[in-house]
Amino acid sequence: MYYFLNDNMQAQKSGIEHAEIKRLMLFNKNNVAAKIVTRSFALDLHQVLAQANISTANFINLFDFFNNTEQVDYQQVTVNDLKLPDDCSLQKNGHDYVVTQQDKRLMIITTREPEFTDLKNIQYLEPNGKTVKMIWYDTRGFISLEQYFDWDGKIANEQYLGRDGVAHIQKLHLLDRQGNEQNSWRILNYHGQDYSFNGMAELTRFFYDELNQSDGGHNVFICDRTVELAWSLFHMETKAFKVLHLHNDHVNDPSDMQHSTLNSNYEHALNNLGQWNAVISATPQQTTDMVARFGEKVPEFTIPVGFVANETLNEPHVDWQTRTPQKLVEVARLAPEKQQDQAIKAFEKVHQHYPKATLEFWGYSNGDTEEKLRKQVTEAGLTDSVKFMGYSENVSEIYNSAQIGLLPSRAEGFSLMLLEAQAHGLPLIANDIKYGPADIIQDQKTGILTKNDDIDGLAEAILDLLSNPAKLMNFSEAAYDNSRRYSEDAVMAQWQLLITEADRFYQQQQTVAEVD
Repeated sequence: MYYFLNDNMQAQKSGIEHAEIKRLMLFNKNNVAAKIVTRSFALDLHQVLAQANISTANFINLFDFFNNTEQVDYQQVTVNDLKLPDDCSLQKNGHDYVVTQQDKRLMIITTREPEFTDLKNIQYLEPNGKTVKMIWYDTRGFISLEQYFDWDGKIANEQYLGRDGVAHIQKLHLLDRQGNEQNSWRILNYHGQDYSFNGMAELTRFFYDELNQSDGGHNVFICDRTVELAWSLFHMETKAFKVLHLHNDHVNDPSDMQHSTLNSNYEHALNNLGQWNAVISATPQQTTDMVARFGEKVPEFTIPVGFVANETLNEPHVDWQTRTPQKLVEVARLAPEKQQDQAIKAFEKVHQHYPKATLEFWGYSNGDTEEKLRKQVTEAGLTDSVKFMGYSENVSEIYNSAQIGLLPSRAEGFSLMLLEAQAHGLPLIANDIKYGPADIIQDQKTGILTKNDDIDGLAEAILDLLSNPAKLMNFSEAAYDNSRRYSEDAVMAQWQLLITEADRFYQQQQTVAEVD
């Protein structure tokens, strides 16, 4: 079994989550057993999986695993299903409800958006108004979490329940001698035994070991989130083939690959490189840079983080005349490293020559980035031309309607946006940074590579394409053709090299065991 390790799976996904989902699709198509594995608790997890078309058979969550709730059918639970004391009254308060007893509030019942019928949580109150307990409903319709509060209103104890109504996981909120909170976890009555853990990392380690044993012990753990998960992998008590997957530049200063400090997302993982059995980089250049700095003690593999589905390759090309004239799009998280601020500055120059041009940003915001970008757009007088469209799963329509795609990032690991946009015939303009744009874009054939921090150069590239409709159309056709380099077969052939290495690892382990 191939396990793709992540911390969580949310409705608004980053490139890493999209890469995992694509990888899962590719493995399924090629009959390679694989599952995405997460460890964080989420009431709406299975709603998110359904929206992303991820089968529960291909997904494992830590809380589902120990609570035995991996396969639970939806059952609606509304306020009418609650059994309240006879002397209580139920009053509607907006979309929620308040239960009173002798003029004292006893419970506050919250319903779930958007229908406001299914129960979300119930808050239990003392006569003095303090919260003493809260229960939370999984979106599938059962109580999956109970929280108990101390006299200061802080959570003291959390119980995670299965469909059977029994707590199988417990979280204790404790204070050390300095008054800092230390969380302790317990697995209750697991195969007839209780287990205690000092923190989520220890619990995750136990979870991985249990997974490794439940699927026969010949498993491959591909770590996509090393900050959260590397420690647990390193401390596994069972033997496993462990893979570090790089999704971004591994150093902070790409101008000095040999001596730069390491990207904090990979610092712990790379400082313990010997703990891994393989490393995956998305581009040949990153593989070269990794070998130059760390040597070849750990096998290095170059595997793109995405692929172009056969269905997409075989779709009819979009009629250029149906694309919105002078429409530019950037599909990426709104984040400082994506440098949407530079796109706005360049577009301000473009807008002077093409007042009908538009720029759309598609993606969720990291922190207050969107707020800052909106302020920049307002100050530039571009509110009618630059739009923030939010997060969307349907990127195909976005790419098929635009004439130019932008990505002025200062760092990437590969860029699914460029790969997906190219597969839809969208001419691209992106900074020639590490890593990805130069591997995906054929400069002056399918798009234009620009220099980082060169806003004038970015604006000139946009103006060059907008002023040459024939060039734009030629770039579009070339983009369709270029995307075939990332077909399912081409990318799976790269994965097969890693699969062969993992098979060799376990064959060697078996040989050693037989000798002993």
